[in-house]
Amino acid sequence: MNLDLPPDQPQESADSESAFTLQARAAERPTDPLVSVLLPAFNEQQNVVPMLETLHTLFTGLGMRHELVVIDDGSRDATVEKVSSVMNRLPVVLIQLSRNFGKEVALSAGIDQASGDVAVLIDCDFQHPPELLPSFLAQWRRGYDMVYAVRSDRNDESLPKRAFTQAFYWLLNVGERNKIPENTQDFRVLDRCMLDALRRMPERNRFMKGLYNWVGFTRLGMKVRTDPRRHGSSSFNFASLLRLAATGLTAFSNVPLRLWTIVGSLISLISIAYAGYIVIETLFFGNDAKGWPTLVVAVSFLGGVQLLSIGILGEYIGRIFTEVKQRPHYFISRVTRSRSAPTVDLNANPVANLSANPSANDTHV
Repeated sequence: MNLDLPPDQPQESADSESAFTLQARAAERPTDPLVSVLLPAFNEQQNVVPMLETLHTLFTGLGMRHELVVIDDGSRDATVEKVSSVMNRLPVVLIQLSRNFGKEVALSAGIDQASGDVAVLIDCDFQHPPELLPSFLAQWRRGYDMVYAVRSDRNDESLPKRAFTQAFYWLLNVGERNKIPENTQDFRVLDRCMLDALRRMPERNRFMKGLYNWVGFTRLGMKVRTDPRRHGSSSFNFASLLRLAATGLTAFSNVPLRLWTIVGSLISLISIAYAGYIVIETLFFGNDAKGWPTLVVAVSFLGGVQLLSIGILGEYIGRIFTEVKQRPHYFISRVTRSRSAPTVDLNANPVANLSANPSANDTHV
């Protein structure tokens, strides 16, 4: 099999694994691996077929067995019809979720259903360059269980978004031992051991970049470019970014809670000091009942701080409420496989069955 690196290969950004560990993991790699390519799709009717054809050509040229797993996240356009139209000539598995659950859950569904020795996670919109995959797979063969993309720059983003992202990663990692790498993408290669580990993560509030990092194993970051979308516009807006940031912070950091503990302590100390000042002023200089504006400002400030801290507590409690209900991550309405795609036995994967709909219609075309 040909795994030569393309001329425009990504640049390694992080390598902390010992040579002995990598050699041991490399020796365990199968000689003829099956690659599961996971493509979450939401309203990608213009992009999904060109991406499937590009990936099929790429892996055929590499001489690698592969399945192209499209996870339709409740698309309202012709995404499903476009994928179905190429199933007679491409090794496609189409997983249709019962509604739109979001990209994080769609990725989890793909990971649950992947049958390969190694999985590739890539978007349908061509922002993740498929031609860089041979470089990623070459590093996987070297012994890395996860090879992930790191944005080389954020020049295509606005200044407020870059500042927000930097503040988010700072809050997420400050004081934490297991720090989540900054500027990472979902574009990555995962070994079978990573897939099995992620399947065991029961969180309903999914922040996949945190989960990838938490499970450990050998990993390597690769600096890559991010191309513009080939067609259409992204449905991931600033509100979606805020929701994802809130999920990430509450799932992987206690900093917001610790921050308000510090703020409360400082306010208490300032209040005690001010009370001492009032006592001394009254004893030595008398008190002519001034200070009404100061009292109003102090009460308003403390009320605002209390409401803000209650709101932060509410975010954590809301996440706890979601977790204790133990609802499935998602439901699958239909699974359709092309004749050339590997057959997957869902009953052999009890972890996936906790999330999948056991009555989903599984057909071959």
